[in-house]
Amino acid sequence: MEIELKFQLPESKKKSVLQFLNKQSAQKIRLQAKYYDTADRLLAKNYVAIRLRQEGDHWVQTFKAASKNHLQRIEEDIYLGKCEQEPVLDLSLYKNNQTVQRVLRDVLGDSSAELLLQFQTDVQRTFHVFEFGSSQIEVCLDDGEIRTPTDQAKICEVEFELKQGSPQDLITFANTWVKKYQLWLDVRSKAERGNLLAVAKRVSPATKAKTLKLESDIRADQAIKQIVENTLNHILPNAAAIADGVAEADHIHQARVGIRRLRSALKHFSNWSTQVDESWESHLAEIFRALGDSRDNDAIQDSVIPLIQKVCDFVFKLPTSDETNIAQIFSRTQTTELFLSLLNFSYSESESKSKVTKQAAKSLTKLYQKILKDAEHFSSLALEEQHRTRKRVKQLRYCIDFISDLYPEKEVQQFLNKLQPIQEYLGFYNDLFVAEQIFEQQSEKQPQFLFALGWVKAQQPHVAKKANKKLQTLSAQDAFWDKD
Repeated sequence: MEIELKFQLPESKKKSVLQFLNKQSAQKIRLQAKYYDTADRLLAKNYVAIRLRQEGDHWVQTFKAASKNHLQRIEEDIYLGKCEQEPVLDLSLYKNNQTVQRVLRDVLGDSSAELLLQFQTDVQRTFHVFEFGSSQIEVCLDDGEIRTPTDQAKICEVEFELKQGSPQDLITFANTWVKKYQLWLDVRSKAERGNLLAVAKRVSPATKAKTLKLESDIRADQAIKQIVENTLNHILPNAAAIADGVAEADHIHQARVGIRRLRSALKHFSNWSTQVDESWESHLAEIFRALGDSRDNDAIQDSVIPLIQKVCDFVFKLPTSDETNIAQIFSRTQTTELFLSLLNFSYSESESKSKVTKQAAKSLTKLYQKILKDAEHFSSLALEEQHRTRKRVKQLRYCIDFISDLYPEKEVQQFLNKLQPIQEYLGFYNDLFVAEQIFEQQSEKQPQFLFALGWVKAQQPHVAKKANKKLQTLSAQDAFWDKD
């Protein structure tokens, strides 16, 4: 298992990093690698990479595959030594490795698929092993390029690999470099970037949330660490695309969803661990707000404007968001430090004996009681309080998603079937008010927005009435987590 962190290095800081490494008598080596895949790129689609790499005078064949998070990767190196002729890729070298065989069987099936050269990398690596705490950490500056027969892309990144010791030391040590050289965290591998180049694409599809499966006997503090890890697996690939300036609308949307999931967990499960840092919330809220303007425009364009255009022939053009500013927020030092702090938390040792089911019942009951209280007089709540109810319903949905595997699937689904239409109505209700603000601004320059403005105002009370009706279907007896 390879444990490493990878960062993009600003061009302006490359000279300083090189000078520092050279003062440590760092070694240098040229690495020339060839990456292989099936014609339809089955390996890449399953986060697997197989390469042949010439390291100075020697050759190494390497298998890599994704693991449970973005700090760990399955890696198996076969050292081929010096070769008179360039070696040929040979999968039979892994015949005694059960892990590699299982992954290859899952990806390629039982048939022997032909692996073809897809792209190459040519990198000058400057590297040195540092002692930090009780650990040994190798720092590598890779400077070079990725090449296909028709294109090429620059590589300039710093890797921190744990050779011996603890992941916490690795994260803490890397953070000192982040502060000094303005590195930003990039979980995309050279293989991913190379595959994109080979198919003439700028970015991989946005990463969505993965289902979390908690063990029933897990302790509460272990559970929240796994929850944080799960949300980081959702956020970090999308954050890398945003920081690199290649994100599409869905990357921004998924980053926002991931941050909302993380904030929901920290808000309602924070008492499960004494190691939760209260400062995380303010940093996450700032990033969330920055993503908000961009996401609001996309949401209105997708959910509200198509309904308006069913009753009119106007063209409604919304202003584009400042994506440069969003990229800067995700590549800045404070954001990278936040991600590293959360990663460090997910690796920290447990200090509690409280079972997750007991704590989950308390946390969910406390939140659900607030929603039931809101439901009693939703129609008379102030607008701000109604939107607070919407946030609570969404937070409850995310919290249930995290712990749902601890309860009977049928009971969970019955509750979610009640919750889903409420969430949808309240979400659309919020969209109408967001649209009202946007349409008011645009109506000064585009008169057709006056019609749109009137339409959303007319819809608001009707949608509020429907949401209220659905809220009345909720009752304390629905709480599947509190049956004992």
